[in-house]
Amino acid sequence: MKPILSLLLALCCSAHADLVITEVMAQSSHTSASAFDGDWWELTNTGTVAINLGGYRWDDTPTPATPTVSTFPSVTIQPGESIVILEENLANTVSWKTAWGLTSTQVISRDSFAGLNTEAFSGLSGPNGDEVNLYNPSGNLIASVAFGTSIAGKSQAFHKDGTRIHGVHSVVGFHGATQSTQSPADTASPGNAKLHFTTSPLVYARQTYNYSITAVNPGGAAPTLSASGLPSFLTFTPGSGGSGTLSNNRPLNIDDAGPHLIAITANNGVTSTVHQYLLNVLNPSPFVILNEYNAVAAANYLNGGDALNDVDGGPASSDSHFGRIPGNGGRWAEFVVTGNGNPDLIDLRGWKIQIGKNSGSGFTPSDTLALSNHASWSQVPTGTILTFIEKNTSQGGLDSQFARRNNRSTLGDTWSNVWIGDAALLSYTDFLTNGYFVSTGIVSGIDIDNNGTQFRVLDASGRVVYGPVGEGVAPVSGTSSTEIFELENHPSPSISPIVASTSSIQGYDDGASDSTFGSPNSWLAASNTVVQDFTPFATSGFNLWVQANGLSGNDALRAADPDLDGNSNLTEYAFGGNPALADSPYPTSSPAIGSLITWQYTRRNNDPALSYLHQSSTNLLLWEDVTPASEVITPLPANPDFSTVTLEFSRPAPIPEKRFIRTKVQ
Repeated sequence: MKPILSLLLALCCSAHADLVITEVMAQSSHTSASAFDGDWWELTNTGTVAINLGGYRWDDTPTPATPTVSTFPSVTIQPGESIVILEENLANTVSWKTAWGLTSTQVISRDSFAGLNTEAFSGLSGPNGDEVNLYNPSGNLIASVAFGTSIAGKSQAFHKDGTRIHGVHSVVGFHGATQSTQSPADTASPGNAKLHFTTSPLVYARQTYNYSITAVNPGGAAPTLSASGLPSFLTFTPGSGGSGTLSNNRPLNIDDAGPHLIAITANNGVTSTVHQYLLNVLNPSPFVILNEYNAVAAANYLNGGDALNDVDGGPASSDSHFGRIPGNGGRWAEFVVTGNGNPDLIDLRGWKIQIGKNSGSGFTPSDTLALSNHASWSQVPTGTILTFIEKNTSQGGLDSQFARRNNRSTLGDTWSNVWIGDAALLSYTDFLTNGYFVSTGIVSGIDIDNNGTQFRVLDASGRVVYGPVGEGVAPVSGTSSTEIFELENHPSPSISPIVASTSSIQGYDDGASDSTFGSPNSWLAASNTVVQDFTPFATSGFNLWVQANGLSGNDALRAADPDLDGNSNLTEYAFGGNPALADSPYPTSSPAIGSLITWQYTRRNNDPALSYLHQSSTNLLLWEDVTPASEVITPLPANPDFSTVTLEFSRPAPIPEKRFIRTKVQ
């Protein structure tokens, strides 16, 4: 997305989100005798109150700070109404409406606009696409669409939620599109006076799916809805008054994951139209998830500015690995191997990571990183942060290395980096197969940037494990060329690619200004820094014990006492106890006093990470370390994970009145 436009979109959408640009005809086949090219765009009021457009402005300029704008006359757009803004003079507007069979639809001709900078109607036929921007009287951007090159005589249409129709360009019989009677004819669906659907498709499903669909037939009997060719897991139930419901008939699973073309037909007895869209079924429990990718352009610094200061003049943002450098390490993406959410080893041989975009016809991969059959991929620990980078170390990036950092036994995270040009770890065929170039140690053509980059992960059998995920999925837009896209949540198989971060929800953030290549992500929540928690993947005995006992959050900490029995989790783990039940660890014996002091207790024997320290005190306040004269360890018959320890201590001289002995675990 364009940085300035994206920033303004973030500010606009709370102001007048009810106004949506729903169609653009940027290359009409019809040119009138007046020499105007017949281009137009459609504005829809999706809200519940009428809006007077007097003083509103629009343009096709990508720099709203200095727009060449057209100012609306005093025109009211009613709730649910769609109006057309037409590049024709008033005299030709009547014939244009007749050509489309429109009677009640409001059409605003170019003659009705007061043009600033001498332009009453901004052109829409840029050679590489264009955009339409709508501003309120205060000059705030409140609606915007950007579109690629148009097909002559076909409009580009958008649903009422601002998402594109499938296929981008209008086709007769789909989404209400018809042909005009002009010669040559145009294909589009201006206004809302003909048979059309009023609902926007739900394009993602995870475990369940339920979409209530409505079509209307203005001025006539309500249409009937039907569906055919649906995937086996969906059932369509027609209703009355042009309604129907599409829902799952069983829980969705990984075998359903991927895109499915859905088509619902509305028929009014005379004509029909099809509501067509791609439904993406998401794997409900992914083994690998996207964690972060770098959208910083080659000449930019993270969060803008220069080498010393951010664009806002504040402390300079930097990456935890690269520091503060132009490009923030180049084109790279980061994933986390989540497996089933517990300590495990995953075979990733033959898996693929696809990089691409969605231009209106679903996710389209442009690059494919094909993991080889190298032995390193055969047993990848869960909790592994996997980074893939275009440049090696000598080029300013990083060479391949598995387990560059290994905290698996304690914190749960492991970091492995893969240079995309590494022929041992990635199977590269050619540009046509993989979508990028590798030549003389140089990788080029990796399509990771701030313009709607998305990812999809496939397992060795071709099933969609995760995605699509990235800008355009959640959040819909906003990543600039000075930011990264990151997951602001703890990594697990429950992560959904369609959840965006908000002030109260943890998900994907499209505008993060910090960066943690190869390390757990961090973010601010209520002014507190949160760091990703990888401990569910830790293989330490304590962490496995915590998971087996169903502890989580603060209750899973070593010092916590969730059952309030006075014994910490670590104490119960080391000396035997139930953290969910107020009980006592294995009992200790009373000291026996003879020539030596003999004492016996029970402790865990199957975790070499635990160390036991013996101490004595005369007042229970000051403790000193003591070394036993002898130590005999005997397995506990009732529980092989524990042993009984018999200790003998020398008697001090002079003999104190009282002496206390304890064992401390750490």
